[in-house]
Amino acid sequence: MPIIAHIVITDAPNTTLAFLWLGVLLLLIGWLLLRRWRQHVGVDSAGTDLLKAVEPTEPTPQNPTLTPQTHRQLIATMLGGGLLLVVLGQLAFAHLPIGARWAVGGVMVLGGALFLWAGSRVRPDGLASDWVSARLHQLGQRLGVVGWQTLLLLLAVLLTFLAWLAAGDLWLAHRWDVSVVAWLLAIGFMLLGGVPLTEYRFWLRRDLGLVRWEWWLLLGLIVGAWLLRGTAVTQFPNTFSGDEGSAGLHAALFVRGQANNWFTIGWFSFPSFYYALQSVFIDLFGQTIEAVRYFAALGGVLAVVATYFLARVMFGRGTAVPAALLMMGSHYHIHMSRIGLNNIWDSLFVALVLAGVWLGWRTGRRLPWLLAGVALGLGQYFYVSVRVLPLLLLIWLAGLWWRRRVQWQQQLVNMLLCAGTAVVTVLPLGIYFATHWAEFQAPLNRVTIMGERMTNMAAAAGVSEGVIVLRQMGQAALGFTHEPLQLLYAPGVPLLLPMAASLFLLGFIWGVLRLDGRFGLLLLPILSVIFLSGFSQDPPASQRFILALPSVMVLVALPLGLVGGWLRQFWPAGREWVGLGTAVLLIALVLIDITFYFGSLYESYTLGGDNTVVATKIAYDLQDEPETPDVYFFGFPRMGYFSLATIPYLAPNVQAVDLVEPLTAPPDWQITQPTMMIFLPERLDELRFVQEAWENGRYEEIRDENNRLLYAVYRIEP
Repeated sequence: MPIIAHIVITDAPNTTLAFLWLGVLLLLIGWLLLRRWRQHVGVDSAGTDLLKAVEPTEPTPQNPTLTPQTHRQLIATMLGGGLLLVVLGQLAFAHLPIGARWAVGGVMVLGGALFLWAGSRVRPDGLASDWVSARLHQLGQRLGVVGWQTLLLLLAVLLTFLAWLAAGDLWLAHRWDVSVVAWLLAIGFMLLGGVPLTEYRFWLRRDLGLVRWEWWLLLGLIVGAWLLRGTAVTQFPNTFSGDEGSAGLHAALFVRGQANNWFTIGWFSFPSFYYALQSVFIDLFGQTIEAVRYFAALGGVLAVVATYFLARVMFGRGTAVPAALLMMGSHYHIHMSRIGLNNIWDSLFVALVLAGVWLGWRTGRRLPWLLAGVALGLGQYFYVSVRVLPLLLLIWLAGLWWRRRVQWQQQLVNMLLCAGTAVVTVLPLGIYFATHWAEFQAPLNRVTIMGERMTNMAAAAGVSEGVIVLRQMGQAALGFTHEPLQLLYAPGVPLLLPMAASLFLLGFIWGVLRLDGRFGLLLLPILSVIFLSGFSQDPPASQRFILALPSVMVLVALPLGLVGGWLRQFWPAGREWVGLGTAVLLIALVLIDITFYFGSLYESYTLGGDNTVVATKIAYDLQDEPETPDVYFFGFPRMGYFSLATIPYLAPNVQAVDLVEPLTAPPDWQITQPTMMIFLPERLDELRFVQEAWENGRYEEIRDENNRLLYAVYRIEP
């Protein structure tokens, strides 16, 4: 009998319950603040166009003297912040190794000193003079905020450092609750401390710059995107890949309490934060295909909404509506949203970053900058394609410094706070990767062709290495419009189907001809995909294109918006006909992709190939067994029971053993409960030895719809 070791499950925080309580608390606080501010300042129900909201931000009044009111606010923030550092440090201290205790002790000392200093300034007749508050007030004047907000920014740095210390390097954090609370507070402090309060009032008075019908449009996009991504997830695709199973197994560790650290790595050296979030769905829906894929579908839905905002802030509603609808119906985006991996989330974060950065640059408002910083930091916790985004932003900002130096200097504080917010958000994970550099490089090393592989490719083709790189870049560029995608998603077609590809080429050419800061920001992700594909395997590799997809959809929609606007201008009397024609063309574009994905694609495409088909079918059969059987699997060298995580994830209670070496005689295993001997066709000749040992077994053959033998089963009832 094969024996599987069971890991003892220790008491651990209920991740799902913690997420639910935290979400309810944040929603309640946000609703109360929103209601209070809306009642206080009034709301312009007509909304404000985001592109026209360019009047200068109402600055914090410049008052070099520390007033009694601002002094009281600073002292209160010192008392609360100092106490917070001491309490969180105390909660974590006893659970840390000796080296980390010194660092946490230092944070506690700073918190205690801050608390005692603030307390010493409180006198019966008022507040004593305070040089610390005066310096914080002066710094706040330079940053455009008040003194207590400046203190929040400094506290955010200490809190995110404390989050890393409380987390540690292992799957089980030293103190999970402290690490999570400190990290969330750090991000919140950056958003609250870095933006003038008058700017928050500005956005709330204007319903975030959206008119009422746009809110209904966004709701429709959410519903439509979910229907295309979050329904029938076990049918399209109808197999469950080993990669999805591996991701699900690691997420299940969070459910069982065997992992709880958000700031380390999980399966395949990807950050563990993704698996922590995915575990919420497994906790709610069980260890099922739906649980793994629902979370990816959620990322795809949010990316559709983010694409609307990206096109909205760059080109207005005429381009935003078709861009969001095209993203909603994209066969590529639908598929990547229907597999339970982290890739799809990069399309959300890149859209948020580009939208926030451009809106901040265009309007001079700070909140978009800081939200872009949060998105940039959070994106590092998901798939790896977004790692290039900080470099792309630096290239873009360098170009603006050359072309728009005066405006660049005016926006310097906003850019620095955006960078600071991103650093605070990613710091716990960043420190981990800095001390485990091999884990950071692992996803890149798996796909690079640099080194010996490049040399071999050049020798085999009889060309230089430079030519190999250029050829691969060319293949990647054609992957947008002509060359079929490969690897993770191999549909036999390029990213864009012919009609959409034609519009994309028009939009791309228009962007190059009209190149400015806006188009430069939009084109950089596309160019980076092409450039980096020159140094990675098998272009056009489908998973590399996720970074560029929001930009691609905006460029596909751009000609529709431009031509529609021109026709309305030249033919005012035919505005309705122009709108109708645009709508018909847009609906056709969307339906072409949708019918391709849910129709003709699956006549030839299978996620994962033949082994995944076999593994998925075996997992389903094991789930249907009335009593959990033991399994002996005859699959090597083609496939092992555990070589794909499909079966272990979907049938976690089955005890199984892989038979690596072929049988040469009847086995003498002790069978004490129902047992399934599973044979792949390549090893079916060994069945005779099993039948000699257990003559009363029952033989079955499992075939596909084309009557092709997938595997055979010999059932033994002791």
